[in-house]
Amino acid sequence: MRNEMTPIQPFLVLQAQGLKRLFIKNTGISHFYEFKVGQGQNGQFQAVPDGSTDLVFSIGNTNVRIFIGGTVFQVKRWQFEKGRLHFGVCFHPGKQILPGGLTIHEVVDADLELNPSEYGFLAEQIAEAQDITQRAKIFLEYYAAKLPDQKSFDTIGAIEQYVRGRIYESHGNISIRELGRETGYSECYIRRCFQHIHGLSPKVFERFVRFQRMLQMIEIRTSHDSIEEIALGCGYYDQSHMMKDFKAFAGVTPEVYRRLVLEHLSGQDYDR
Repeated sequence: MRNEMTPIQPFLVLQAQGLKRLFIKNTGISHFYEFKVGQGQNGQFQAVPDGSTDLVFSIGNTNVRIFIGGTVFQVKRWQFEKGRLHFGVCFHPGKQILPGGLTIHEVVDADLELNPSEYGFLAEQIAEAQDITQRAKIFLEYYAAKLPDQKSFDTIGAIEQYVRGRIYESHGNISIRELGRETGYSECYIRRCFQHIHGLSPKVFERFVRFQRMLQMIEIRTSHDSIEEIALGCGYYDQSHMMKDFKAFAGVTPEVYRRLVLEHLSGQDYDR
């Protein structure tokens, strides 16, 4: 899809020691990541809204624990167990495959532990793999086998895909009324289709898209444009609204976040 959004969890990037990421193109997966929580760390990170779903394999010496979580609605604690290797799969928004009869509404803003038996030998294979590249390959083979047949792509799926694409193209600045005119469907039906797949409304998803874009632009333009200029380029026309959203979603102001990015890029330690 054009302008597909790459979800960012900035505090994982800023705080997780030895974080590795592997980005994937032309699949429903944005990227894979892995890291360990050392004995001297508390294993707590801050999760921010990104519209996506994460599946995490927590690999210990004797077992593998599996967790799934959908997007949060505001900044929230994200806990990882010490002394284990954590291998994560970050799905593109709307592209997750849910196990065990779960619905997206049960997963959004939640962190659920799954029964490893739901995945057969997958957890064991991932645990025995040598590195992130091998683990990603193993999961991609599993994921490809689970993808629904494109022939079964229904009206709801088609509407969701179109709406999500237009939200990306507009950087989160298109009205439901305009989407209704473009698709010929009612605003109510468009909302219902989108919520069926994402567990949240198009309007909320647009807020997440604008926020995620601002995170990316702050990282790219760390020492150039002002926060106001960046916000305007991300589709925020009301500065007070931008500040309110950013603080609720990131837990810090844009200025503080930019300082954290600069410290990270310069190799300084992050001290919350």
